[in-house]
Amino acid sequence: MRWDDVQIFLEVARQGTLSGAARQLGLDHSTVYRRVRALEEDLRVRLFEREGGRYTLTDAARAALPAAEDAAAAMLAFRTGVEGHDASLTGVVRLTAPESLLPLLTPHLGPFREAYPGIQLQVTFSERFLDLGRREADVALRPIPRPDPGVAGRRIGAIAWCVYAPTDVGEGDVHGLPWAAYSSELARLGAVAWWEANHRDEPVQMTVNSVTAMESVLCGARCRGMLPCFVGDPDPRLRRVRPPVDEAASALWLLVHEDLRHTARIRALVDYLWTALREEVPLLEGDRA
Repeated sequence: MRWDDVQIFLEVARQGTLSGAARQLGLDHSTVYRRVRALEEDLRVRLFEREGGRYTLTDAARAALPAAEDAAAAMLAFRTGVEGHDASLTGVVRLTAPESLLPLLTPHLGPFREAYPGIQLQVTFSERFLDLGRREADVALRPIPRPDPGVAGRRIGAIAWCVYAPTDVGEGDVHGLPWAAYSSELARLGAVAWWEANHRDEPVQMTVNSVTAMESVLCGARCRGMLPCFVGDPDPRLRRVRPPVDEAASALWLLVHEDLRHTARIRALVDYLWTALREEVPLLEGDRA
């Protein structure tokens, strides 16, 4: 039995589908299917019940799941412990950030690559928070109030949020516009909590599941909605409807797992991004002076 097969078993159990597990593991659907079947044949026991594309654990698999999770934790601790003492400026560093940060972040990635040619940077832009503890990513840029336990962080600055509307909508017509709202997938945002508390009973034209989608909707439809100022202010198609909403403010953190913060290649990226993104603080904080 191979450790990789146990890892695949765990991910299928967590995701409930082969396609979900394949995305998490960076494999194709057919490979995950073959490896699950091979593990079942090796163990001579059925691990999953398959119905309508969903994979649910059998009794045998549920009994074995805690041991598989312990094995995964031990393997992760081994890997993290070794990599935490790596002093070389070579290898892969996986960075994750929300898609809305792409315009701020991408101008700095090329210069970083030129400064550290031995480091291979892999970037995932996603609204989903990849798990640093499970090593889904090495470094994360996140709009959160504070880091989770076990994660080392540097606070880059505050993120101001405003209500925006198309620039061609007259001042007297703005407050008659319907809203574009965020879906429950982004309930963690302070902007969502503020909108729910103050405007949820007003007409809603549509809901979106990302900040990038909200910007496109506000530019293409006659409605108003919440955006971070670093997204809304540079867009000439949009204008602020009111001053920044204090209750919606968040903070941008640069995060890394505590056990990896001294790894040379990871420290190089963290230090570089810290210096580069601190220059963007006025834009992040909505300072237009």
